Amino acid sequence: MAIALVESAWITIPLRVPRGLSGGPITASTDAVCRLTTDDGVEGIGEARGSDLATICQIVDQALLPLIVGQPEGDIEELWGRMHAAVLGPEVLRPAEWTQRAVLAAIGMVDQALWDISARRRGVPLCMALGGSRHPVPAYLSEGFYIEGQSLDEMAEEARAGMEACGYRALKIRIGRTVAGSVERVQHIRRRLGDALALMVDANQAWDVPTASKAAARMEQFNLTWFEEPIRPYGGLYRPRQGHDPNGDTGRLAARTSIPIATGENHVTYDECEDVVLRGHVRYVQFDAIKNGGVTEWMRVARVCGEHGVVMAPHHVPHFHVQLAAAVPHGAWVECFDPAKQHPAWPDLFPGFPPVVDGAITPPDAPGWGMTINDEMLRKHGVLVRWRT
Repeated sequence: MAIALVESAWITIPLRVPRGLSGGPITASTDAVCRLTTDDGVEGIGEARGSDLATICQIVDQALLPLIVGQPEGDIEELWGRMHAAVLGPEVLRPAEWTQRAVLAAIGMVDQALWDISARRRGVPLCMALGGSRHPVPAYLSEGFYIEGQSLDEMAEEARAGMEACGYRALKIRIGRTVAGSVERVQHIRRRLGDALALMVDANQAWDVPTASKAAARMEQFNLTWFEEPIRPYGGLYRPRQGHDPNGDTGRLAARTSIPIATGENHVTYDECEDVVLRGHVRYVQFDAIKNGGVTEWMRVARVCGEHGVVMAPHHVPHFHVQLAAAVPHGAWVECFDPAKQHPAWPDLFPGFPPVVDGAITPPDAPGWGMTINDEMLRKHGVLVRWRT
């Protein structure tokens, strides 16, 4: 069967309270979505984030749609290569706003929808279609943001309440502004929530090697599960450039600390991930299928990580990533949030949204992603591009 219809849309909902990272606040929940429909009526869905949403949908509508409509739905890797070459090929001219990140996000959500259709055809959850099994995947609560006026006691109490509500046994908090302040935040969480908690910290690319090394040395006493994105990329890129080598810097930091290093959500290609696996000495790779190329690229990254004993812990969007984490034996964690605070659209936008139960998410037992898209919510709150009304 062939692809007959391509639809895309996006939705932005302001947050009631901005939630800060080392570099500034998150002020809105943002999601682009797409749906592909075959000529016999089978539908598949995908999601994208991480770049300008209007641009992502524009790329789908103007560049990708002509490449896939009328094409066989099952040639997923061939279609991925065709889309990539047509928009990111070395001789291709494209609008300046069509950045590599935006293009990979657009390709990614189309690719997700193609894999969804494939699994639906087989009548199995996507994790099983990819060779895995449907089982609970450990989840960690992503909290501890920098919030204006919030005390450390209030930060710890917010995290404790969120963990108790869903049975979490793992927590990630934000650090990365000052070394002293970051250490104080970690120390406070340990004192308030105890040593049994699996605790991760995320610097969101804040530091150079000397600063990150200083912070790591002071945080080793807190028995951290990982130190996430400690190193600032050069010009937003992780490849060696003009004397800068962020992946090499990650390896140098890893050699100086006993804390496992996690990174990869902003490594936008397989090549960047392979390089950080080989030279960065990371323990966890957080490659994001939603931002960076979809299921096809995520599985390529997972293969190289498996070959080198590196664990997959995909960044963000747990309702999609739980299927991928369950698809491979080295899928360790999914990152979860309190949707009411961070992603108010998710539960209503995606009927079938899987809950966190006793600190884990189990992939839905319905075929494919196990979710649909709520058209009515999009019509009320979203911006539609070639979407049926």
